[in-house]
Amino acid sequence: MQDIGQGDSESISYRPGRSLFAGLLVLLALAAASLGFLLWYVPTVGLRNIHPALPWLLGAVTLVLSLAVFGGGAIILNAALRGRVPFYSRWLRWLIMRFYLPVMSIAGALLKMPRIKVEQAFIKLNNQMVRMMARGLRPRRLLILMPHCIQFDNCRIKVTRNVRNCAGCGKCEIGELVTLSDEFGVNLFISTGGTVARRKVQEERPDAVIAVACERDLASGLQDAYPLPVLAIVNERPRGYCMETGVAVKDVRQAVIDLAGSPPGL
Repeated sequence: MQDIGQGDSESISYRPGRSLFAGLLVLLALAAASLGFLLWYVPTVGLRNIHPALPWLLGAVTLVLSLAVFGGGAIILNAALRGRVPFYSRWLRWLIMRFYLPVMSIAGALLKMPRIKVEQAFIKLNNQMVRMMARGLRPRRLLILMPHCIQFDNCRIKVTRNVRNCAGCGKCEIGELVTLSDEFGVNLFISTGGTVARRKVQEERPDAVIAVACERDLASGLQDAYPLPVLAIVNERPRGYCMETGVAVKDVRQAVIDLAGSPPGL
């Protein structure tokens, strides 16, 4: 399954620069190590006066935390360079969601690295882990979330309340997605925004979500939905952002198969 479709010039190819990504990880690791050293060295002057063992205890804690950060960074770097995650663990997923993405976004901005590249790399790593952790799920426990901008702009039919209102004219992919939803027995929802999408997830309480949106919305949505597994697919943007966007239906289909297996009867 591809993790991004091809759009116009506003759709950046889903191939994060490996050298930039690797360099950013190295800088983050060095910064974490330097900060850890300072957190250990500076208090030692006062801690030693309290108890001789306290500086060494703080040093041990700092060492463990530094190894955790370096270890997570090494695994993420390996995934970025080789295209796969060697194993899945809740600790690694938490580290990526709660630590590396925010810190890398800030570091990327300081280094004038396009934020979209950090988001693309983050989405790719997330998808690898979701495929490893969420398999054999029941189709009716999956939720496919689509942005409303996927609908044909001049369509007079409202599908955000009931996707079954779609007439299947073929001017957008909603008709195909309804057919896919029926084939697998998966719930399909067209969302008008992030707040509505989050409310739908809270109402349905699915075991996993397949979400389609732009990189920015996906990155923030993945963090909001954590620890719920979300397999993210970047939309196609032939006319730019937020207007008649698209999605490769074959990618959505493959995502359902990855999480729930083949449709009934096959």
